[in-house]
Amino acid sequence: MSAMINNETIWYLVRSSGTVAYLFLAASTIWGLFISSKFLKEIVPGQLTLAMHNYLSWNAIGLTILHAVLLLFTGFMDYTVLNLLIPFTGPYSPFWVGIGIIGMYLMILTTLTFYVRSRIKYKTFHAIHYLTYAAFVMALLHSWFAGTDSVALETLYLVTGLLVFFLTAYRVLSAFGSRQVASPQQI
Repeated sequence: MSAMINNETIWYLVRSSGTVAYLFLAASTIWGLFISSKFLKEIVPGQLTLAMHNYLSWNAIGLTILHAVLLLFTGFMDYTVLNLLIPFTGPYSPFWVGIGIIGMYLMILTTLTFYVRSRIKYKTFHAIHYLTYAAFVMALLHSWFAGTDSVALETLYLVTGLLVFFLTAYRVLSAFGSRQVASPQQI
């Protein structure tokens, strides 16, 4: 059994868990934008859309933690628990890995707001939840600069990044447009 779990196997697990964690985060961010843009309102029941958003978020967090913990067991890098908890202290690409660590903390914070939403003000919930954009961008930058080694992954990061950007622009523009329609016109 130990012959199957060698340094190279652990390294592939590190890479694959990070990639799949990013995919879950991208899916959660895109799903959240669909929810907030009301694309799904008539198609998917509200409880289901929120449950799916929560499911995607927790999977992203779980796989991100697995991604980090596996670094403790690879012989290719000499990470410690403190390196994984304190941004910018690791042995490999400390800036970009540090950005990823901060992104993970933001993912956890924004996901936990689901559970205190009824106890905090609506504006507070949304203000904290806007940090999701920062978490996504940080995960994207971490993935691109600390992990990308193939054209396929670069394409994946580019496509998901552009999709989040365009969905965010659509959401902002549609919110701005609905405010313009709702406000009384000056004569």
